[in-house]
Amino acid sequence: MVDKYVEKLVDNSVDKCVNNLVDNCADKCTVIEGNAMINQQFMGQSQPSEAPTWATLWSGYLSQFHPINSNFKQENQSLVQGYLLELSTALERGDSCIALKEKPQQIDEFLLDVGEYQAQDVSTFRQLKPMFWDQGRLYLQRYWRYEHDLAQRIARLLVQHVEQVDLAPYLSLFEDPYQQQALAQGVNSAFSLITGGPGTGKTFVLTHIVAVLKKFYPDMRIAMVAPTGKAAQRMQEALQKAFQNPKLLDAGLYHPDFAHQQTQTIHRLLGIGERGVPRFDASRPLGHDVIVVDEASMLDLHLAKLLFDAIQAPTRVILLGDANQLTSVDVGYVLADFQQVPALQQRHVQLKHSRRFVDDAKIGQFAKLIYATDRPSYAYFLEKAQPQMLQIGDEIPKLAQVNVDWLGFYSLQQSEHASLDTSTLIAIYRQLALGYQAYFSILKDYLAGKVNHQQVAQVFDQYRILVAMRHGALGLAQINLAMTQHLKYALNLVQDSEWFVGRAVMVSSNDYQLGVSNGDIGICLPHPDKREQLEVYFPSLDKWLAVARLPQSIQTAFALTIHKSQGSEFDHVAVVLDQSAQRLMGKELLYTAITRAKKMVSLFSSVTMFEHSLAVRTQRQSGLSAQIIRAIESNGL
Repeated sequence: MVDKYVEKLVDNSVDKCVNNLVDNCADKCTVIEGNAMINQQFMGQSQPSEAPTWATLWSGYLSQFHPINSNFKQENQSLVQGYLLELSTALERGDSCIALKEKPQQIDEFLLDVGEYQAQDVSTFRQLKPMFWDQGRLYLQRYWRYEHDLAQRIARLLVQHVEQVDLAPYLSLFEDPYQQQALAQGVNSAFSLITGGPGTGKTFVLTHIVAVLKKFYPDMRIAMVAPTGKAAQRMQEALQKAFQNPKLLDAGLYHPDFAHQQTQTIHRLLGIGERGVPRFDASRPLGHDVIVVDEASMLDLHLAKLLFDAIQAPTRVILLGDANQLTSVDVGYVLADFQQVPALQQRHVQLKHSRRFVDDAKIGQFAKLIYATDRPSYAYFLEKAQPQMLQIGDEIPKLAQVNVDWLGFYSLQQSEHASLDTSTLIAIYRQLALGYQAYFSILKDYLAGKVNHQQVAQVFDQYRILVAMRHGALGLAQINLAMTQHLKYALNLVQDSEWFVGRAVMVSSNDYQLGVSNGDIGICLPHPDKREQLEVYFPSLDKWLAVARLPQSIQTAFALTIHKSQGSEFDHVAVVLDQSAQRLMGKELLYTAITRAKKMVSLFSSVTMFEHSLAVRTQRQSGLSAQIIRAIESNGL
């Protein structure tokens, strides 16, 4: 039995790294030994461990070489070290700053108070201090600059004049009034923000915005970008499908450029190389007339700053995204910050009616209830979403048998103090592998020459396992290993090799020489023209690459982290929430996971873990919205 292969995977799988993972919870407290002044001020921060070596060395370096530090005391150096440590911890959480009740004292040599220099342009100072204080927020200088520069760019966009287009002939193309508003905003504004959940028509509206712009400005240069390679590819697929809508042709809105419209990552658009330096910036701006950014919820502060640095008048910007999805992996929550600015709210349209999930769709109801109240209960979930309650081993419907959609809940008997036993874990792995049975079957057909590689890829993309964390018995590594064993057993593969028929892999970094991007997924198969040679086929790129050419960082991808799944869609998604991932879970992670599914969701979780996920919402510290408001006011808006 395959279970014998899997059983050895279960031992020693308790996650030993979870205490080092980023915590989404907002109600945290900070204590720094010997620094009572700091302890009284920090609100809502996590408890740090010992000061890392870099914080100690940096604070010592600053106190030794700062030009005005001759009387700087050892205890003050300890204060600097404490603040640097807290700022580092904040950055790990995704916060750009920390909120304090009072301005830090006794460290003036290292702290610049922005409020004292309102009459001057802080960005022109030659000798700046490592920390900035700005209206109750403490920053490292770099992150204050990121927010400041981005805010200035946004403020300039808002005063940019745009020639108005009469849209009356085209409003009838939409039945949804919110989509009509989005069309008007996208065509007649220099800055537009269009948000909405899955199936609300963001891509549909975007194609009409682009079509109208191309009708009135045929030579307009439009860039379509997304934060990741996978999101850019999904954008490409959706746009190509939407551009084929015969109604565009009937309305006289079709343009030949649509057949060749390409999408790319923001990194590629800006020409960011391995060193992280962009080719395009404020001194060498992009030459496009319109920049469209999809999956804008994934946009972090630094990347947003680089992008807007390279945008100058009269370029227009259109951002699309789902504000309920996960925040960016790196520092900042740019999309949410934009929505807090009154002047940007006037440029924002929220699409509300989903075409993917009909009114009685269980997945749609589930997605809505996640944000329906602050703390939806398990009982509330059962009442509103009405999932099918399952035990491990229960039979579930096949995709072809599902008319509308299907939601199943496996209640795991797991707690913070009681882990799952070996036999239960093996049964869970077996249940998860059932979703890949159609894939295992078509692999056999491919080896027999009955189907082609595109058909294999289509079946593989029907199902995916999504996990919250990398480590642990129900983490990414263990589940991928278990699925590998199930595949090898199904295909009777006996060799113990890194590369084998059916191995699914994900690229984890951009490689422009190979033409692959972070998030690209491929399948290891015998090449159709060289059957004795294993290569990796990338469906989204429709290209083959020899396994020897692929980077060492490539990862097995039967299971994905929920973060990595953003921008993807599958017919059936199995969402696995390990109890040890509690510090990572929240509304955004759960919402993102279930909305990757088009027809079926299988949810594996304990009741306590599930309720925790419904109760916690990500809150990031940022001063970006305040800086934008200030920049707008200084421009007289």
